[in-house]
Amino acid sequence: MKRAYEKPVALANEELMEGVYMTSGDTTGSDCYTVTTNIHQRPETGRGDYRIQVNGHHFADEGDGHHSGEQHLILAFNQPVNYISSNGKLTNGDGTSTIDIEYHYHNNAGDNIGLGDVVVTSEAGLSITGSKITCNHDCGQH
Repeated sequence: MKRAYEKPVALANEELMEGVYMTSGDTTGSDCYTVTTNIHQRPETGRGDYRIQVNGHHFADEGDGHHSGEQHLILAFNQPVNYISSNGKLTNGDGTSTIDIEYHYHNNAGDNIGLGDVVVTSEAGLSITGSKITCNHDCGQH
């Protein structure tokens, strides 16, 4: 007995998704920072937001050894987000798929910063498509 061909079907299952770990491939303006991101909390019953841990590693060029006093974190997503909170100040992008958050940390030439949680809301299936930190190359002290 010959069986009829059954076309395979791919199903999306939000409950099986894991956190996204990403270092941006776009380094424009990020020549001295490496960025890692992790969506470690997703919407669940009673909580409708996404929480993203962001860390930056400042590594100034050996030639200048600059410090930094102001940073801008740019996060790009696969869909529009509404900004809720962070340890910085949103400067652009609420309601779009790219947000810009300003921070004021003193970074030595080689330093790590944990920017803490960036909290946003969005539709199901949110992912980070890019991240970068820009540097002002001046801490105002040295």
